[in-house]
Amino acid sequence: MTNALKEEARAHRDEAKRREWREKGMYLTREQAAAGEPCRGCGLPVIDNLGDWPGTMYLTDEQRVIYDSDQALYRRMHSTCDAHRWSMAGSRATHCGYCCPPLPLSPEQNESIQRILAGLVRREEELDNWERTLTCGHMVEQSVHHTNREPSFATQWCPKCEITRGVVSSAKSIDAAARIAVARGMRDENIVRAERELKKAERAAAEASKRLAELKAAQRNS
Repeated sequence: MTNALKEEARAHRDEAKRREWREKGMYLTREQAAAGEPCRGCGLPVIDNLGDWPGTMYLTDEQRVIYDSDQALYRRMHSTCDAHRWSMAGSRATHCGYCCPPLPLSPEQNESIQRILAGLVRREEELDNWERTLTCGHMVEQSVHHTNREPSFATQWCPKCEITRGVVSSAKSIDAAARIAVARGMRDENIVRAERELKKAERAAAEASKRLAELKAAQRNS
């Protein structure tokens, strides 16, 4: 419960920050960032066109001084943020996942994601169902592919409370292996039924062919 409440508080903090970004119009467009407009969270450039840092073991002495200075500045600015870092390709400025609104995806990135999603097929028989107990006491269901040991998210939207809650515990309610076994059983049953219907149709076709031959023979003899 303690860990679930901690994750819940963190989710609420992040959600509040994103509402602030929207309400204050803090998101930059990719065009604004490319034109040199600074991040509206920390004030540093989003795209500085200085090029990517090489691996730290390949830094020159001069680059090392600049790199260490940038890292120290980041730690001072975001010492309590407890968030991931992000940066743009071709830029050296490092931004905070909590303080700095990210740029929207490029058209190329959107197209690539759409292609990937379009190729995905949801197969219900490959999914485990989990019942997840939340900090509010409500229970929600989540489907997860059977190759995952358990759901990966520590929080879940509660439709009754209409708020994100921490997950206290998760228990598997429907196992994909059982679903797959049922699906295979139904498939095998359908195959047997189809084979039976095919044999019946073949017998009917043979009888019809025999009857046609008899009629033609009678026609010739008349």
